[in-house]
Amino acid sequence: MPQERRSSRLEQQILEILEKAEREPWWRRALRLVRRPRFPRARRRFPGTHFSLPENTVLLAAAFLLALLAVLVSDWSRTLAMLLAIASLLSFFTPVVRQFVRGNSWAPSSARRWRGRDIDLPPPRRGLLGWLRYQWWRRRHRW
Repeated sequence: MPQERRSSRLEQQILEILEKAEREPWWRRALRLVRRPRFPRARRRFPGTHFSLPENTVLLAAAFLLALLAVLVSDWSRTLAMLLAIASLLSFFTPVVRQFVRGNSWAPSSARRWRGRDIDLPPPRRGLLGWLRYQWWRRRHRW
């Protein structure tokens, strides 16, 4: 006849937790199955390549659009046309001012090193232009 051994406090707590899980309402289990992840993936409207423009290009395009809008509005309101023209000039010269403030963004500050050797990392592959830069880099760095 096997002896019954007394269950420890830890075993009792585990049994309580398991019983509570079994007694969980059906709607909570269903909700857990349906619940979406906290950080949903960004959907692309068009699958495949992603086209992105550099910030400076967007600012230059905005400058030309604002200038065109200023010309179109000049017959109705001189004040609004003047404000649009000033905004166009600010948008046009913003990349130049940033270049002087930040310094040359295309020149690396120092060579990247690993174990005492200089390494040449490929450019980032974001967007269509990044992919083209990477292809150009790959062709120049063949062994």
